[in-house]
Amino acid sequence: MNQPDSASARALMVFAHADDETLLAGALISKLVTDGYLVKVLCLAPGSDERTERLRKACEILGVGAVETLRYSEGAMWPDESEAPTSPASASGSELGACLSAAPISDIAGRISGRMIEFDPDIVITHSQYGDYGHADHAAVNRATALAVEGVMESQSAKIRLYELEWPRWVVRLNSRMLNMGGRDISHMGPDGKFSLPAALKSSSNRPVSIKVSSELRVRRKASAWYAPEIAKGPPPMRILERLPLWIQRAFLGQARLNLVTAPRDFDLSDGL
Repeated sequence: MNQPDSASARALMVFAHADDETLLAGALISKLVTDGYLVKVLCLAPGSDERTERLRKACEILGVGAVETLRYSEGAMWPDESEAPTSPASASGSELGACLSAAPISDIAGRISGRMIEFDPDIVITHSQYGDYGHADHAAVNRATALAVEGVMESQSAKIRLYELEWPRWVVRLNSRMLNMGGRDISHMGPDGKFSLPAALKSSSNRPVSIKVSSELRVRRKASAWYAPEIAKGPPPMRILERLPLWIQRAFLGQARLNLVTAPRDFDLSDGL
């Protein structure tokens, strides 16, 4: 990964839930901080006040310079887990907003773009098009972030490089098989059953950038300790991976994989991040 041109280089990380920034991109965030980026995390559906506080604690360990949250509610992975189209109050009694994956993408994009204009990032990183492990909230954030970047680049003449997380396809296929074996229909996911993991995978882009982050895995593990409850109920591959010793984790998490989605016309992909 290239060093930023100046100490003011900025990276905006846009994620759906508290824990995504650490479990999906913790080593990458730590690497960006080490390389001189000012990193801000924008979390759209952080959950309860207690979980939001754990988000801030984890980000502090990763070296994140600023954390901002919105008040969407977390959508269910499956239709039979969804109780209502809008979310309930948080554990502390604070009202949450609309379910993230059910909210209009243009509304989400508008809120992201406002934060983007304020922060003026050089790079923006968000979820994969296929929701990483098939989460409709993640896929919605991907679409909204791409729309926000497009709008800001057009209206503000900004030069932003948008990246999305990318995972080894064998890992994605393994997760899909395990979900199928558990009796789940991966073509009908999300609270309304409208998200199809196979269709999203088929349409996903492939302009890969690989970044060595193995030196940051110890920091990631320290931050991930704040999310023990989420890890315990996460997808099977994640639960297994989080229990592995660091020397084995390096084989799976030692390289951060990204797809370049949007970039200024003069950007050369061979230059790295």
